[in-house]
Amino acid sequence: MNQPEMHPFELYSWAESRIGPFEVLANYRPNSMRTGVWKLRAYRDAKFFYIKTYSRKERWHPEVYAYQHWVPVLKPYVPECTATYESSDCQAILITSIEGTIMRETVLDSGAVEAAYCRAGELTNLLHRSQTGRWFGRPDIHGNPIELTPYVDPVQYVTDSIRGMNVLCTENRLLEASEQELVHWALQNVQVFAGAKPVPVSWDSTPGNWLVDVQGVLTGMIDFENMLWGIDVDNFSILFSRYFSGNPSAGRAFFQGYGPEVLQHRSMEIQICCIKMAVGDICWGNQHNAPEVVRYGRELLQKIYDHQLITD
Repeated sequence: MNQPEMHPFELYSWAESRIGPFEVLANYRPNSMRTGVWKLRAYRDAKFFYIKTYSRKERWHPEVYAYQHWVPVLKPYVPECTATYESSDCQAILITSIEGTIMRETVLDSGAVEAAYCRAGELTNLLHRSQTGRWFGRPDIHGNPIELTPYVDPVQYVTDSIRGMNVLCTENRLLEASEQELVHWALQNVQVFAGAKPVPVSWDSTPGNWLVDVQGVLTGMIDFENMLWGIDVDNFSILFSRYFSGNPSAGRAFFQGYGPEVLQHRSMEIQICCIKMAVGDICWGNQHNAPEVVRYGRELLQKIYDHQLITD
């Protein structure tokens, strides 16, 4: 049987120099314009590895930094980065394999789902408590800011993010009156972030990047290209948008693991971060003809408007 082809061709010799002769077992992103992911098996010890390539260098930098400096605190729930590759037209990482299946692609009973969410909450809290940074934003592989002018003031960081997206939405008349009301409320209350410290967060830590075994036990977390120095509660925004709304028991389980007090004491911060994400979804979804993303944003804003966001 023919093996899937990796590209660029130089990746073959690079990977072989690290793990010896190997075979390519699968191509997980055959039609992706954003990343490439191939599964390998080394001949000498039958161990599995993955190669991931990037179409945007600014996504490679944070993931490399995350593997080297942030996520080791979560071992053995994260892969190890065996090697990195950089050329003028390609960037890649070679990582070890973790046993498990993407949680979003499984059918689990409610008990297993809640246990996995609870463990994910515990690991997320561990990551947030592991270290603090000096500025907000994405790091390059050396830990320097990718953005030319990184934010050091959390209030300004959140304010400019919301305002920037709101300007685009206003210019294109994308927001309903109730949605505009929420944006104004968020901007009036951003002072609640005063004193917030940058911690390692992921904007894409969800069951789409969590692994479980055949019993539904959480075995790992993957995909760290969307990590940055950010505000801890911003880590929850995508979960409220995509996952908790249809499964409130999963939300309660996650915060049982993370620490339920965050819902009571930092409700306003969570809501503002969710508004920020929702407005971004509406803006991005309209720009890229992605109605499902727009729907996610509108439904999240409606839940906040109806005071139905935070699970008890």
